[in-house]
Amino acid sequence: MKGLLVSCIAAFLSLSVVSATKNATICPTAIPLLRAYLGEPYYDHFYTTDAAEMQNAVTALSYSAEGSPGRVFGFQSPGTVPFYRTYNPTVYDHFYTTSLSERDNAINELGYSNEGIVGYIYTLELCYTVPLYRLYYDRPVWDHFYTSDPNERDTAQALGYTYEGIAGYILPN
Repeated sequence: MKGLLVSCIAAFLSLSVVSATKNATICPTAIPLLRAYLGEPYYDHFYTTDAAEMQNAVTALSYSAEGSPGRVFGFQSPGTVPFYRTYNPTVYDHFYTTSLSERDNAINELGYSNEGIVGYIYTLELCYTVPLYRLYYDRPVWDHFYTSDPNERDTAQALGYTYEGIAGYILPN
């Protein structure tokens, strides 16, 4: 009986190691999507894959680095779409979307400017991906917030953010 238990534990641990190794090597070209936050009075969440751009946001613009909700691609790979970044300087809000028409509407109708493509993400849930939740706050300032953590999503909703659905799917860290 003891031998069977040891064998089961060994098998489980070897599967865990294989799974973790497989997870890390499935998409070795994926890069961290970095997140920062600028507090009062602006309340803006900022996302980038460029470490130098993040460093500038932190040192020159007073953002606080908040880590990474996951990994994205720096180039378009099969099944991915652009994750567009826009910015509205009047309300200090960065807005991200995979929808070209939504991006264009933000630019043409809502005062946002185009800041390019942050990275490429999946629009469909695939193996080893996690949802990137999208939330929005509009009283009295605007803030778009994206997270892969359901607890963060729920906390943001409790603080008055509106859940807008899943922006796309990213790879976990």
